[in-house]
Amino acid sequence: MSSILIQLVGVVGYSFLAISYYRKRKIDILWMQIIAYLFFSVHYYLLGAITGTICNVLGLVAITLIYLVEKKKDNKKRNLLILGIIPILVLIALITFENIYSILPIVASVLTLVSFLTDSEDVIRGIGIVSAISWLIYAIIYKSYAAIVFEIITVVSTIVAFIKMKRKN
Repeated sequence: MSSILIQLVGVVGYSFLAISYYRKRKIDILWMQIIAYLFFSVHYYLLGAITGTICNVLGLVAITLIYLVEKKKDNKKRNLLILGIIPILVLIALITFENIYSILPIVASVLTLVSFLTDSEDVIRGIGIVSAISWLIYAIIYKSYAAIVFEIITVVSTIVAFIKMKRKN
């Protein structure tokens, strides 16, 4: 597959992620991130970044399940689901461990899941910034040019969204 097409798959994913942080409601943030994770999974697979692929596939499954539980507004089930997924994510990610940089998507994925234990969109956005920085470093290592550009955009965009939402409130 062409390198340009691989990067374009990443561009689509990161576009959805950046847009997600501008959504007002948590459920809308989740929906946009489901789409983003789908594209991320394909993108990192095509780059041959195994840990990144696994973290994104598990993230896709986790966020989809969280989305479905969130729609029912059952916080207890949501929290149990997240707490159950985190050890599975860590175990599988450690099994697919490639190098020291493999820790970054693991940390980013766990933090993202932890952020959804809260009902605070601000916490979700704040953790999104830390997660984006972790993925940025991983993207540099695996030469995901789309991810490099968009993780920088995501960090800036999320900070702007955070400030914008604070001003509205």
